[in-house]
Parts: sequence; C-alpha cells; structure tokens
Amino acid sequence: MKKAERVLDLIAFLLNANHPVTFEEIQNAFPDDYTEGAEEAIARKFERDKADIFELGLPLRYKDPDDLEIGGYIIDRDSYAMPQLKLAPEELAMLFMVGTAVLDMDSSPFTRDLVLALNKIGFAADVRNQAEYSGLRALPSSRLEGVGALRKKEYLENLHRAITSKKTAVLFYHSLWRDEKTQRKVDPYGLVCQRGTWFLVGYCHLRKAIRVFNIDRITGLEVNRFKPKSSDFEFPADLKLNDYIAKHLWDIKAHDPVEVVIRFEPPVAETVAAEMGTSVEKIESDDEARIVHLNVTYLDGLLPTVLWYRDKSRVLAPPEMIEKTKAALQRIMAEPGAQGGI
Repeated sequence: MKKAERVLDLIAFLLNANHPVTFEEIQNAFPDDYTEGAEEAIARKFERDKADIFELGLPLRYKDPDDLEIGGYIIDRDSYAMPQLKLAPEELAMLFMVGTAVLDMDSSPFTRDLVLALNKIGFAADVRNQAEYSGLRALPSSRLEGVGALRKKEYLENLHRAITSKKTAVLFYHSLWRDEKTQRKVDPYGLVCQRGTWFLVGYCHLRKAIRVFNIDRITGLEVNRFKPKSSDFEFPADLKLNDYIAKHLWDIKAHDPVEVVIRFEPPVAETVAAEMGTSVEKIESDDEARIVHLNVTYLDGLLPTVLWYRDKSRVLAPPEMIEKTKAALQRIMAEPGAQGGI
C-alpha cells in the first residue's frame, strides 16, 4: 500500500474506533504494512506515519490504560473538530455573499478551502429546499484555480505552508517609496489581509525585530527546504497579529514610533484631521487649516494619504518623511501622462 493511502486509512481506522486502539489491533488491520519485516523497521514506519498524522493537524495520542479501558491510540474528535453550526437562512446567505466577495480579491492562499466551504453552504441550501436559499448556487470547480496574479498567489501559498510548518523563508523585498531592494531572512508568523492587501508578519533577521511585509513588494521567495519535518522557529507565546496590523496603514508596527506633523488646508482640513484615527497626538488650528501631529509606526504607510491630498497637505516634520514625500512625488510626475508640478 502507498504511504499516503496507508496514512489516510490509518486515520479513518482510528476515527471510527469507539475505544483506544492497541498497536496489535493496528497490525491486524494493516498486516501488509506493520507486520512484515524487522521489528525496528516496523516501529520506524509507524512513528513516521504518526508524525505525518500530527502534521495534518490531527491530535493523535496514546491513552494510558485505566479501570475502564485498555491503553491505546486515539484521535480525539472533540479537541479539533468544530461544533455543528445551526445557521438561519439569512445567516447562510450572508456567509455566501462574504465568501464570494473574498474570492474576487486578487489572490488568496485559502481560495481552495473557501470554494469547498461555499459549495457546502450551497449544498446545505439545496437539501433544505427553502425559498430563502434560492439565491445560493454551488460554485464551479474552475474557481479552484483562484484569481489574480499567479506569482502573488504562489507566494501566498508558499508562505502559508511555511507558517504551518514553521520554516524560515528568504524574501527579496522592494520597498516602493524608499526604492530599496533587500534580501531578508524571515521567520513567518502569519498572513493578514487588510483592505484587499496581503501582509506578512514575521521576525526579520536583518532588522532583528518583528516586521510587516507587503506581499505586493516581494520580488522573490525561497522557503527553507532542508529538514522539512523539523521546525526552524517557534511562535512567540504572546504574539497577536492584530498588534501589528491596524486600521490605518501608518499604524502598522514596522518600526519604532515617529512623530509626523502634517498641515492640511481647507476645505478638506477638518474632515481629514478627524479621520486620522487613534494615532493622532494633537490637532492645532491655523484659521481654517489643521496641523495634525501623528504617532506613526510605518512612514511608508502614510505616504498614500499624503499624496492623495498633495494639493491640500504639506509635511512639516520629520525630515525623513519630507524627503520620502518629495521623492515619491518626483517619481509620480516622471510617469508618462503625469500632469502638474511639485
């Protein structure tokens, strides 16, 4: 029997058992796999198969004997299976709408899983045969190929695998506004999608700190292929991805806090100042203009907003942000078809 088929059959055998399964029972169920050959070779094969089951996320463990049961191997369904959700028709419809909207994004490492989940929702709707589900349709299998740029999708899928297997990755990264290309060795901790843009949160060995990387800025990626069954790193015990990905891009924790001062002119001054979020330290008034002091942890993330309001905004501090803005404007005006001046 091929290894993949054997492991899947072993999983099914353990899941269907109503008691801890002894190794002797496993041998009787798989006589061609766990009985022929030297004992040491059989033991090594079984240990490798157990490791593969662990990698699949199934909690296989050995249960010690007690007064009620003999000792043996079990896969505890309650420790990994989610409880069955009983959703109302309008809740199923909302899930389906949100899911299909996510599929229309450029790419996602979870496209295949999402399509399968949405097809299950559509199947459940057909089984219930209620009028409220008439707008739900099972998605065609062609959607399994995903959407958007193939390279970006490949990077996301490779990073997703690197995260689950705890393998270090080497990124070739291009900072657009800084116009800097670097090679980064990164321990990938998690992927986060914000406003349609994917970010990687991980420990950067170059900067010696946790950093956030825009997937669109990755120009090359190589995941460590050595010792694939062993981990290269451990996740920090207190890690929370949301601490690094915030509502506004300039709140992403990519570097130490920097105070940025921006002057906004009317008629947008008051509205923009009020929408800058919790990073605002203070707002000063100068007639109808507003001078906003921001506590920024990602200067590059603030650039799009400054450039959007470039006729009505002016960066006053710090010098680094002033230079970033000037350089970005120069690159924009150098583009074919650009109009106006700096």
